Amino acid sequence: MIRVLIVSLVLLLSAATLHLPSSNAHAEGVEADLATHHVAVKTDFAGVNVLLFGAIVNQGDIDNLALLDMIIVVRGPEREMRIRKKERIAGLWVNRESATFDSVPGYYATLSTRPVSEIAPSYTLLQNGIGFTSLQGKLILSSTGFTQGNAKDYAAAVVRVHQSQNLYQELKGAIDFTGQHLFRAEFELPANVPLGDYTADVYTFRGGELIGNYTTSLKIEKSGIERFIYELAHQQPLIYGIISVILALAAGMGAAALFRKA
Repeated sequence: MIRVLIVSLVLLLSAATLHLPSSNAHAEGVEADLATHHVAVKTDFAGVNVLLFGAIVNQGDIDNLALLDMIIVVRGPEREMRIRKKERIAGLWVNRESATFDSVPGYYATLSTRPVSEIAPSYTLLQNGIGFTSLQGKLILSSTGFTQGNAKDYAAAVVRVHQSQNLYQELKGAIDFTGQHLFRAEFELPANVPLGDYTADVYTFRGGELIGNYTTSLKIEKSGIERFIYELAHQQPLIYGIISVILALAAGMGAAALFRKA
């Protein structure tokens, strides 16, 4: 009798386990990483391409992979940007009114399987800060001192200026799928890229719906003697100034002695 009860209990537990719902059974997601998380900047730094790679995980129907879209957004350190309006007074151009954008990314790049506007609705892109349109909207929200019309025009101008410096990039078709699960993409960090902390956000979409996202990070900093000078200038400006004056005097005295002998 006891053996029968034990067997019945085991069967019940097994049946219950088989029917337990699994919330991740059909949930799709993405995992990614960078080939490097640290970029060292020296005097001969001429820019670098960074590889991002990853995989689609917990896939449902593999046949639906053709319907999958992906966007990668790489954002650099934010800073305040003050804009001054010049006016001509008595034949001279002088600065008059000024306004400020509180949070301007020093670097911003989007890589996508196809044009961003075709992948997801505008409200989804705005909510996640994806694309130049949402970037301009964020700039307008962080602005102070502008009229509404001027803020929009100046935000567009900020994006154009950074694009001309290759600091804002929009790369369509820059994500390659290698097989059924894996993907890779490269983005360029130009020679004038600002120092600081960066994030790379990977978003996956199906039918315009966001189904997964993943974030990894990157740090760009000076190295070697350049790092020592940079940190000294920013952390100990008085000492940096004194050393600069001493070096300038030494160089001037050395040049004077050299020309005197000549």
